[in-house]
Amino acid sequence: MDGFSKRGVPLAMQRDGWWLSAETEQVARRWRVSGGDGVRLGLLAALIALADVLVWQVMPGLSLALFAFAVFVSGLAIAWPRLATRTRIGAASGLVLCLLPLVELVQPLSMLVALCGLSVITAVLAGVRSHDLVRAALRLWWVAPGQSLGDGARAIRGIGSLKGARWDLRSLVMAWALPAVATLVFAALLAGANPVLDHVLTDFARWQPSTPDMWRLGFWGIVAAAVWPVLVTYRMRERLQFRRPQRATVRREGVVNAGSVARSLVAFNALFAVQTGMDALYLYGDATLPEGISPASYAHRGAYPLLATALLAGVFAVVARPHLGHRPIVRMLMMLWLAQTLALVFASIWRLDLYVEAFGLTRLRLAAYVWMGVVAVGLGITAQQIWQDRPAAWMLLRSGALGAVVLYACTFVNFDGVVARYNLTHDVPEDREMLCKLGEGAMPAIVTYSGQTPFWYCHKQFAEPLLFHPTDWREWGFRNWRVRRSLAAMTPTETPQP
Repeated sequence: MDGFSKRGVPLAMQRDGWWLSAETEQVARRWRVSGGDGVRLGLLAALIALADVLVWQVMPGLSLALFAFAVFVSGLAIAWPRLATRTRIGAASGLVLCLLPLVELVQPLSMLVALCGLSVITAVLAGVRSHDLVRAALRLWWVAPGQSLGDGARAIRGIGSLKGARWDLRSLVMAWALPAVATLVFAALLAGANPVLDHVLTDFARWQPSTPDMWRLGFWGIVAAAVWPVLVTYRMRERLQFRRPQRATVRREGVVNAGSVARSLVAFNALFAVQTGMDALYLYGDATLPEGISPASYAHRGAYPLLATALLAGVFAVVARPHLGHRPIVRMLMMLWLAQTLALVFASIWRLDLYVEAFGLTRLRLAAYVWMGVVAVGLGITAQQIWQDRPAAWMLLRSGALGAVVLYACTFVNFDGVVARYNLTHDVPEDREMLCKLGEGAMPAIVTYSGQTPFWYCHKQFAEPLLFHPTDWREWGFRNWRVRRSLAAMTPTETPQP
């Protein structure tokens, strides 16, 4: 009710009866704030119920990807009005790409790819600038739990503060007494006239809902804490973009300086030249090795240490980059050293190839092939950065993107099948124990190239790879489906001897 205004009266008293409505306005404001989260709370309850159906007590499979898709589609729908069209398309495309590895196979690598991708998408939904997405995705790991705990604590305090609110019992009775009583009367009459409806109502009256166990309630709580930040990404934007104020500091000359870098490069080039020369003699020139050292031993001992050497060389190149200055001689020494390091990587690949030809392929050796290739390309990027005088961020961005692309591609590769296929089709010692310890991805190769089923191939000596059979569609996986389909179409060509 508007009151009269009078000149000379303070603004707080110009409205008649303001002291009577102050508490009511505070309660109304409190309800408006909590009511703004009504849609999000409804989505949260629906997503918890969906997690209970798809994830609870189910082997991870297609259901995990579907649940993550539902969560982030909900988050995207809430953030939709605040996002540009380009950002919407990018977030939707990134969501599909980061969940495809889970559809292929739920494994630690696909989980890592999905978590990293979903963290970046959450930062996008929060409105973080594109150049700060990686940092925001890293900050999300401690900002998001704090957001869930903080909002949960505020909700509990809000419920407690409303205990003193008075309910208008007379208005409640006037509004609901007639419809409630009349509905019950008509329901009783219809139940008496309809035996089917009477049976349904009787069963409903006898129904006693089961109380969920503590483990299930804990699962709901974990799901709620994980899902809620995706629904309120806008609240985390400032903390995800937080930057500490830059302070002007005076750079003091330390152990790494222009002089020490130049001397180190001279020593490194001389040392690496010795190793490069020996590789040229023994690996490429077929020179006779000293007595007691076999080619396989020379190849095996050098592959992994040289890979570690190349990684350390790349780190040193990044650290020494600011101290190269504009001195052409030091820059040429750095480029020469990087070239020799790259030669060492190719020598490591050659050594590993010789060892695999002699003793066969394993998971670790196959992974070494992949990482040696990544290191070689990374060294090329580092050399380009130094040659073109690019900033360190330029090199780190491209090296990080290279590693991310390689990891993503590896989630779709059946490494167990590659290992089994190579060892069974090349003239290498047959290591049945290693092949039998591979996963189900090796089973089609064992059947195809050994002519025996995995059971008979590993019979009485080693445990055979176990083929997973999903009990329902929630546990379905694309790679597992391909393996089962391939095995069903195969027939061993040999009759095994028991």
